[in-house]
Amino acid sequence: MHGRNDRLREAREGTPSPRVPGSGLSRQELADAVNAWLAEHTGRAGALDGHYVARLERGAVRRPGRDYRAALRSVLGGSDVDLGFADPPNASAIDPEGVMTRAETDRLIGITTNPARVDDAGLDAVAGVLASVRRLEDETSAADVLPSVRAQTDLAERMARCARAGLRRRAVGLLSELHQYQGWLSIPMQRWDASRTHLDRAAVLALEADDAHRLATALSFQAYRAMRQDDLTAASALSEAASRDDRVGGGLSIYLRFQRAEILARSGERSEAARALSRADGLIDQLPPQEELPSSGYWYTAAFFLGQRAFVLDALGDRAAAREAARACLAEMPVEWANSEWAVRRRTLAEA
Repeated sequence: MHGRNDRLREAREGTPSPRVPGSGLSRQELADAVNAWLAEHTGRAGALDGHYVARLERGAVRRPGRDYRAALRSVLGGSDVDLGFADPPNASAIDPEGVMTRAETDRLIGITTNPARVDDAGLDAVAGVLASVRRLEDETSAADVLPSVRAQTDLAERMARCARAGLRRRAVGLLSELHQYQGWLSIPMQRWDASRTHLDRAAVLALEADDAHRLATALSFQAYRAMRQDDLTAASALSEAASRDDRVGGGLSIYLRFQRAEILARSGERSEAARALSRADGLIDQLPPQEELPSSGYWYTAAFFLGQRAFVLDALGDRAAAREAARACLAEMPVEWANSEWAVRRRTLAEA
C-alpha cells in the first residue's frame, strides 16, 4: 500500500461534473471520461471504473499505465505531479547550475505543485535564470548549460499551461525564448534535428504571443542553422522571413542585415552582398550603450558586429580584410566571449 493520493482526489473533486451542476466529478464519471478519451485518441476501449479510481486515490495503485495517465492529465487538466503520479522537482532539478537564489528556487518549486501560484515574480525568476545561464555559456559550453535550460524549459511549459489569462501571453513568450535558446545550443553540438524542432516550436509560440522580436530571433537562428548545413536556399528564405516585421529593431535588426549580406555573398551575389554589408555597417553607430542592452540581446555590440562583418568579407573572398576584422572583433570583445563556442568562427578567421 502506498500513501494516499490526495492530489488526484482534489483534482477530481475540483473538476465540474457534467451531471450534477456545482459538484465535482464522481469516481465513475472520471472513469467514464477517461475511457471516452482513450477510445477517441487511441482507438481502443478503456477499462477504468470507479473502483479503480478509488484504489488510485487510496494509494493501492501508485501509478497507472502511460495511456491512462495521458487520459487523466487531459480530463483533469494537470501534470503527473499535479495528479500525484510523480514527485515534485527539488532545487537541483529546477536549477542544475545553481545560479538561482534560495528564494527563487523555493518560489518555482511552489509553482510546480500549485499552478495557481504562477505570477509575474515566478516568470521574472525564470527569465533571470535564463539571463544568467546565457552568460555562463559564454564561459563554458553549450553542453554544460543544456541540462539547466532543459529544466527551465520544462518548468516554463508548465507555467504557460497554467498561467491565468492576463499572464499567458508573457508566459508563452518566455517559453518561446527558452525553446529558441535550446535550438541555438543544439547547433554547436550538431544536433540538427533537435535544433530544428526547438526553433520551430519557438516560432509557433512567438506567433501565439504576438512577439515579433522572439519570432525574428527564432527564424534567424533557423537561417544560421541552414547556413551551417550549407542549405543556402533555406537560409535565404528564413532570413527574409525574419526581416519582414517592422516592429523588429535594435541590435537584432542589424544582425539580420549582416546575416542577409553573408547569405548573399555565399550565394555568389557579390554586388548585392556588398551593398547589404554597407547598409549594415552604417547602422552600428545606432546601437545603444552595452549597459542598456536587454538580457535577450546583450551580445549585440560593435565588437560582435565586427565579427559578422568578417564573415561577410570572407564569403566575398577578401581574406585579408576578413582576418583584420576578426582580429579587431576578438581584441574588443570581453575575454569570456572570445573563449566561447560561438566565437570559434571568429578565432578561425583571425588565425588564418
